[in-house]
Parts: sequence; C-alpha cells; structure tokens
Amino acid sequence: MLTTQNFFTGCALSLFICASAFAQTPDTLNLRQLRQALDEGQITSEQLVKFYQDKIQRNNRQGDHLNAVISLNEDALEQARNWDTQRAKEPGVKHGALAGIPYLAKDNIDTQMIPTSGGSWVLRDSTPSRDAFVIERLQSGGAILLGKTNLSELAASYGWLGYSSLGGQTLNPHNLKHDASGSSSGSAAAVAAGFAPFALGSDTSGSIRAPASVTGTVGLRPSLGLISRSGVIPLSLTFDTAGVITRTVLDQAIVLDVIKGSDKADAATANVDSAAMNFVEGLEQSSLKGRTLGVVTNFIGANAQVDAVFEAAQQRVAEKGAKLVRVVLPKRYEELWAGVLGPVGDAEFSSQFERYLSTLNARQPKTLAEFVKLSEQHQQEQQGHLMNPKRLAALKELSEKSETDSPLYISILSNTIPSLRTELAAVMRQAGVDALLFPTINCPASVVNGQSDPDYVCETADTYASAYIASATGFPEISVPAGIVKGNLPVGISFLGWYGEDEDIVRIAYAFLGK
Repeated sequence: MLTTQNFFTGCALSLFICASAFAQTPDTLNLRQLRQALDEGQITSEQLVKFYQDKIQRNNRQGDHLNAVISLNEDALEQARNWDTQRAKEPGVKHGALAGIPYLAKDNIDTQMIPTSGGSWVLRDSTPSRDAFVIERLQSGGAILLGKTNLSELAASYGWLGYSSLGGQTLNPHNLKHDASGSSSGSAAAVAAGFAPFALGSDTSGSIRAPASVTGTVGLRPSLGLISRSGVIPLSLTFDTAGVITRTVLDQAIVLDVIKGSDKADAATANVDSAAMNFVEGLEQSSLKGRTLGVVTNFIGANAQVDAVFEAAQQRVAEKGAKLVRVVLPKRYEELWAGVLGPVGDAEFSSQFERYLSTLNARQPKTLAEFVKLSEQHQQEQQGHLMNPKRLAALKELSEKSETDSPLYISILSNTIPSLRTELAAVMRQAGVDALLFPTINCPASVVNGQSDPDYVCETADTYASAYIASATGFPEISVPAGIVKGNLPVGISFLGWYGEDEDIVRIAYAFLGK
C-alpha cells in the first residue's frame, strides 16, 4: 500500500508543503483539492499519474485481480510531464478544473491514442481516427487519459455483468465474490478502488447508475442530450448516453461542467441548453429544506437489507427538511424492458453498430455478420477469454434480421415513449414533487459467475427495473451511496428529476450526501 509517508518522501520539498492539510494520498482528495494542490505546486501531474499507475499495477491484473482496467495509455507520464513543464513556464495562468488530472474511460468510448474494443476480442486492435466528443472536451481541458476500463461486452451483459472476451470479469473492490454490475463495471470498480479520481462511462438501461450503486460511487444518467454520444460505440441511440462515475457529487459536478456541451455530430444535444447550466456554482449551498420528494414504492421487496437502507435514506431526507409523499407508478413502469427497451434495442443495434464499424479502418469488420463470424472463430480457437455464449447468440440472431421499420418499433418511438414522458411528468406534477426517490437497483451486487455466496438474496426477475424509467423517458437520474449491507456490499439510492433540470437533481443529491 502506498502510504502518505512514502508518497511524499520521494518528492522534492520545493514542490510540497508536507505539513499542510494536503498531506494525504491523492486517492483521498476530491477534484477541487487536487486542482488546488497542482496549482500551488504541492504535487505535480507526473506524480499524480504515477501514483494511480502504481495502484492499477498492484490490483488490476494481480493482487485483487479486479480486471477493471483493460488497457493503459503508454504516453500518460510524458503528457503529464509536458503539462508540468508548461505550468512551470506560466505560473500565473489559471488552469481548467481538470488540467493535469488523470482519468479513465470506458472502452466503448473512442480514443485515438488507445484501441477502443468495446470489450471485444474482435476489436482488440481497433484504433479510431478521432476521439469521442467527451474525450475531446477532457483533452482540450488538459486532463490526462490513464487508460480504458472493462465493461460488459459491447455494453450488454446477458447475465454476466462486467464480463468481456477481452477484459475478463470485473470484480467488485468491496467483495471479490461479487461483480460491479454493468455495463460500466470497470469504470465504477476503478473509481471505487482508487485507480483514478473519475472515469467516463455510458448508460443505456442502467449502465452507469447500477455500477455506481453497487460500488459506493456516484453516477448520473443525464437528461438525454446533455452529453454527446458521438464517438461512443452505440447500443441503442434512442437510449444511449455518456456520463461519468465519481467518488462525490462535487466531483460529478466538476466533470459535468467540462464534458457537457452542444455537438453537431449528435442531434440530441440540441434539445438541452447545456450552456446555461453550471453544476458547480452554488452546489455547496444546496439544501433539502422546502423540497418535496416522491417515495416510489414499486421497487421494494427484493432484498430486505436494501429495503432497510432505503428506509434509512428516507429518514435522512426527512431529517434534512424535505417533505416525503408516497408515489405508486402505473404498472407499465415496472415492465419497461419487455415493452420498450428490449424491442427498441433489438431493432436499432444492427444498423447503428454497422454505421460505427464503417468508420473504422479497413482491418476491422464492417458488418455485424462479419463481427459474429470472427467472434465464433475466437470461441472455437479458445484464445484467452471466451465471449459470453448468451451475448454471442443474441448478436448472431440480430445479424440475421432487421426490424427498424417494423410497426412495433415505429409505434414505440412515436406513441409509447412520448406517452411515458407525458404520464411521468403528470404523476410528478400531481404529487407536487421536485424529484422521485427509490433504490437505484433493488438488490446488492450479484455473485460473479462461477462463485457462490449462500447469504445472497435477490427475489426479483429484473433488479434493473427501476433504472429503465430514466432510460425510457430521458429524464435525469443520479445514484448516490446510501449504506452498506452484509458482505460489505454498498447500496445506492436514486433521485430522478425533471427533464433538462440536471442541475437541480445534482443539487438534491449533494444536499443528501453532503459532499
């Protein structure tokens, strides 16, 4: 373990005020504190990068074998040194919030300097010609990419949460017999393990919020359009969004202010006035006094310990001055996978994935059928990790059909989804609530495939059911840590707010968590 003492011992005293309040290891500091330390010369970007690289080296492929990081940026240290040199030349310059600070990105987000595999062995050498929009925003702001994180293959789990044929199985740092949910498993596990101060993820049907919930981190699914999806391997563009996983709500706000923005390559970003949003400004004055929150009761009963955490969270909200009202959502909000997300995802994936493949170099597959053929070849040759058989079977089925012009698909997009949005807004308006409150997922982290835990209880057909509400409607939802249950497993609760009012939902979360 890299302690405070040996971290600072090897540093030039001219660069550090070792007796100051900063005398802590970097993984205990929030992004604002890291910014101050860099600006005041208490630490260098090179030292920060090296610190996180060492943590990854100890516990990613060895030690705890978390398998959270799938690849590393070999140029990260050099980029950090260059930033340090520039800072030394211009000591009076005010730097951006994330300048010189390292981060990780889910491996379905395009990066020019490292391959973007989507967790697939087939795309292991695929290096895009340009960075994704969110990467461009971070790079232009001076942030330094440490590497890419593991995920459920092509961002869909099919029962093996956080498993991919290239990265293997991501483990939960809090309990190595359990997973880190999915599909942004590696990003959440990495932040929880202190591999980076923050990590980018993506969320289609719960893929940021669920991993955040089970790793004790903070994850926001923003209003659809707040953050661009261009350069992210698509799963279903009706529901896909990029986002970030952080240790605190303040850190979430800091990163959101950098990565939000209008992007001509993603038409959805025209629907949200991101330029008018400032997530950090006034955040620390947030309060729950005078707020009304709707306690959603549809998603309890699957695990008694999670329900107890939810009850305690309600009490905490009330103690902080909020009014609580009971909200029972219409039954169809419990069945959104079968009625909405599943059919739309099946209809969209093939054509959207192939459009993405067409942007890659000539060595990469250009059709889903070709991708499936190469995956099957990999299965037969048994090189490294095999693809989840259910994931491969689903891809093969999708490669043999196209449903983007089916009456069902068109009806869901033109009728069902708009009516869900209208109805949810009406329910919230009638209840007079600022936001809805519910367990992010109604069970703790599930047991890793091949492991056993006799104490694990999850009495529900789909623990993600509540997560589909924000996905189907495009409303923002943030998951924050709320408690720990047996097995040292974190449990998160979610606040779901009004479309386009992401600042408000982040403020509610900050007021609840206090950091």
